[in-house]
Amino acid sequence: MTAPLSSSSGLEVLLSTLQNAGDVESTLNILNVLDELLSAGTDRRIYYMISKGGSEALLSALVTTARSFSPNYTLLLPLLHLLAKIGQRDRRIGMKADEAGAVLLTLNLLRKNVQHANRVAACLWVIQVFCSSVSTANLIGENQGLDVIYRLIPHYATKNQHTIKAAIDAFAALLCTSKLP
Repeated sequence: MTAPLSSSSGLEVLLSTLQNAGDVESTLNILNVLDELLSAGTDRRIYYMISKGGSEALLSALVTTARSFSPNYTLLLPLLHLLAKIGQRDRRIGMKADEAGAVLLTLNLLRKNVQHANRVAACLWVIQVFCSSVSTANLIGENQGLDVIYRLIPHYATKNQHTIKAAIDAFAALLCTSKLP
């Protein structure tokens, strides 16, 4: 990402612009382009994006967007969706998220949006992906992540089945990777 733009690939330019974009419209356009690129192709495109720093760029954009006074959820939802998609293939996503400060930020977003099923589901998918790292799962567990996720299950029991599935999957991922006392 430090290479001059003349020798950079198109993906590197998109990722660099994503990290530095301050405009909501351009960030949303970049997220849409990345989503189209990754959904149209095979896993090779995802691995290529990971090798070019795609996970770090998405995590950086997540931290920047979520730390604002009032987070813009039109940006956060596609960003969380892409992070969940990329994170399933990136073995080190949990450690990268911990280094970027995105783990507790995502957990706080989950706590603040309990009443919004789509936001909760997106946060849960990302938390599930972050649990690939034992240390990240322990960090989530130490910050009452299990309690938050466990309380979500009865809240959405009669509606929003995708949110229930995401909550149960995130809960199972936390239990599988956490060291229980």
